[in-house]
Amino acid sequence: MRSGYRWMGFVLLLLAQSASAAEPFACRVEPRFSSDGSIGQAVIEAIRQTKGRLVLALYGFDNVALADELVGLAKKKVEVRLKVDAGRSAGSKVARIIERLKAGGVQVQTVASNGRNHNKFAIIDGARVLTGSYNWTFKAENNWENLLLLDCPELAKRYEVEWEKIH
Repeated sequence: MRSGYRWMGFVLLLLAQSASAAEPFACRVEPRFSSDGSIGQAVIEAIRQTKGRLVLALYGFDNVALADELVGLAKKKVEVRLKVDAGRSAGSKVARIIERLKAGGVQVQTVASNGRNHNKFAIIDGARVLTGSYNWTFKAENNWENLLLLDCPELAKRYEVEWEKIH
């Protein structure tokens, strides 16, 4: 299994080199797959580690358990900022989640009114990135999904720059 992590790290290193003229990133990579268990539970375990700031860009979001985790973090004085797709957030289920998040202290912004915010990533404390196919939805728990947990401050900075550009 460890050789798989090294291989994934090597692949990410190559991708980072080809995507940018900057120096490659040395990242610790943990892949998670729905065949191994709940991706939602893996997300919960990861975001519970947040100490100061959690930044998210999501396409779909109607999973109440994940919303409750975000509210719980906000109540612990963690800064939680979410950009969610405007088209997906128009549905009543997602609109209720957004209201729940806002009432709980999460900063929510609907984005991409002329397109799609198809991102699915979270940045924990400017140092760890969660990304993959997983939408934060109930339906996703029954899909074949994947999640990468990347301990990589340099990569997290790149994701934060991209997050700022989403509107």
